[in-house]
Amino acid sequence: MDLLCSERISPDNRFAETDRVVFGDVRVLNNLLDSECGYVPRVDYFEQVQSDIKPFMRKMVTTWMLEVCEEQRCEDQVFPLAVNFLDRFLCSCDISRRQLQLISAVCLLLASKVRQCHALSVELLCYYSDNSISQSEMRTWELLALSRLEWDLSAVTGSDFVDHILERVTWPKDKPKIRSHSHTLVALCCTEPDLMRVRPSLVAAASLVAAVRGLHLSTGEELAWQVGAAVGADRPSLERMVAFVESLLSSEMSSLQHRGPALASKPPPAPSGGKLMAAESDQKPETPTDVQDIHF
Repeated sequence: MDLLCSERISPDNRFAETDRVVFGDVRVLNNLLDSECGYVPRVDYFEQVQSDIKPFMRKMVTTWMLEVCEEQRCEDQVFPLAVNFLDRFLCSCDISRRQLQLISAVCLLLASKVRQCHALSVELLCYYSDNSISQSEMRTWELLALSRLEWDLSAVTGSDFVDHILERVTWPKDKPKIRSHSHTLVALCCTEPDLMRVRPSLVAAASLVAAVRGLHLSTGEELAWQVGAAVGADRPSLERMVAFVESLLSSEMSSLQHRGPALASKPPPAPSGGKLMAAESDQKPETPTDVQDIHF
C-alpha cells in the first residue's frame, strides 16, 4: 500500500493541509457561534468588580503578554485565550494592581498548556517578570484561576474563527498573508479594553476585512458581505468594527514610529503596582511586536 504525505512548509508556517472534517463542516462553525457568548466577560469589571484595576493597566499588561508570546513564538491561539482567561477571572475576583502581573502570567501558563504542545514554563514566566513573582505564587494562583474559571478552559476566541472564515469566503489572492495579518489584528484587538466584550466572531471578521483592505487586495462590498454572512454579523456592525480596527492599527503604528528603533529582544516586564500608579496619566504601553511586520 502506498502512503501519501501531503505535509509541506507553506508561507504562513502551517505544516499540514487544512482538515476538511473541521473546516469543511458548517456544524463546527455553528457550534463556535453558539458557544462564543458564554465566554465573553459577563460584566464591565472595571465598574462592577475591580476596585484597583483600571483600563490602561489592562492595556499595559496584555501588551506585555503579547510580547512574551511573540518572543517565545507561541501558537496564534495562545495569546487571545490567555486574555480571555484574564478577563473572565477579573469578572469574578477583585485583586490589587500589584497582583495583575501575577494573574496575567498564570493565564499565559494555562493558555499555553491548552493550545500548544510545549507549554511555557513557570521559570520562564517568572524570568519575564524580572522575578517580581515567585514560582510558588504562580502555582498557588494557577489553582485559584482554575477554580474561578470553573475549569472551563475551552474558550472560544477570535483566532478560532479566522480559518473558518477563510475557508468560506472567496479571497482575492495571497491567502497565507491575509491569514497572518488577520491573526496579528485579532491579537491587537485583544489588548484593547474597549473590545473586551465584543463577540470574538465579529473581531475576527473585522480583522480579516481590515487585513484585506490594508494589503490593497480588495475593497469590494461583496467581500465584506461574505465575511459578515459567514459569522452572522450585520453590515453596519461589521463596518463600524472594521473602522475601529483600522484606527487602532493606525494609532499603534504612529506610536511605534514615534518611539523609533525596534523593541529590545527581551519583552519588558509588566509594570509593577508602583509603575502602574505613575503611568496612569502619561505612559503608553509598548506596541505588540508583530505589528512591526505589517506594511500597509
